[in-house]
Amino acid sequence: MKLFIALLATLVAFSANAADRKLGNVILVEREIPTPYDLCVKNMIDKTDKQQSMFYCVIKYTKAAVEMPLGKNAPINYKDDTCMVRAEVGNGNMMIGFGTNKEAIDFETARACLQKGLTAHGRLTVNVMTVE
Repeated sequence: MKLFIALLATLVAFSANAADRKLGNVILVEREIPTPYDLCVKNMIDKTDKQQSMFYCVIKYTKAAVEMPLGKNAPINYKDDTCMVRAEVGNGNMMIGFGTNKEAIDFETARACLQKGLTAHGRLTVNVMTVE
């Protein structure tokens, strides 16, 4: 009996440390978006050959049809005197806007702002519900 209780306590301790939370067949997964800078530059919405105050890109972070994004928040909200980077999530996509929001700049300068904002933010994660 004591062995059973010790084994049960060990299993509970291991499951408490898991990053995923399970409720029936649905699992809440915290997913890290790898290389957000490269993904953003690759998936630009706007034309990059003209000056603009803000540039926008979209990163899709759901991987399968059974996955559903959880919440609509702003995972990135960076602003200083020269740069502004803001992200919104919805429908399995993250839209990132970056630039100065004051005057028109070229794409290379905006990319430097994007890099600065992502570096200041650190690790970029989103929550996704999936069916097991």
